[in-house]
Amino acid sequence: MDNASCALNANGIQMLTLILSESQCNKCVRLIKEQGIRGGVHLIGKGTVSSAILNLLGIKSQRKDVIQLLLTGERAQEVVDFFDEALQLSEPGHGIAYTTPVDGAVGVPEHEVKHEQVSAGTAQRLERESMFKKLTVIVDRGMSGDVMDIALKAGVRGGTILHGRGAGAEMATSLFGVEIEPEKELVIILTPNDLVDKVVQALTEGLHLDEPAKGILFIEPVLDARGLVEMRDRKA
Repeated sequence: MDNASCALNANGIQMLTLILSESQCNKCVRLIKEQGIRGGVHLIGKGTVSSAILNLLGIKSQRKDVIQLLLTGERAQEVVDFFDEALQLSEPGHGIAYTTPVDGAVGVPEHEVKHEQVSAGTAQRLERESMFKKLTVIVDRGMSGDVMDIALKAGVRGGTILHGRGAGAEMATSLFGVEIEPEKELVIILTPNDLVDKVVQALTEGLHLDEPAKGILFIEPVLDARGLVEMRDRKA
């Protein structure tokens, strides 16, 4: 993430998401307590069905722990840098972290997040300058494998699946702002900007998302990302 993007949202609210293995999550939770970071949610998900995808991500287990923290823009940059180093996210299989903009928040610790908003103009600039997008796909239970099969063929490297039923379901409902019914699955995919249109078109056509009750797909800009395969490829 460049300095311009950091400055644009320095005073706004950001959601920091870490997707980790169980062992890395345990370490992360300990670090969160040690650092006195507040305003977090812990969800349990699983890696994508295909073992080939898991191999690409360097993750041997399908379990994924998802930790999300609400932070001010300035604080978010510090925390991302801290976890990047402490969890060694640049190493394969150590997990990924990314931040997305939040328009506003109510009911979070005052010292951690102020009631601020990102202006429409700032949001547009953030979207233009971000290197990655977050795709969220909500489909009927059992369809997440189809989502990932289609996304893989379109060039995606991996994803994370959360179920409407089970650990963290209630938190996921309020956190993502979309009601996730017990028979639904939610798939999170991070993809470079230049692949977004191709992936969205493939998912829309393959899942018939333009037809009623077939599923929902929405896109969010990513302000900063660490640990993604694509990032290591660019450094190589």
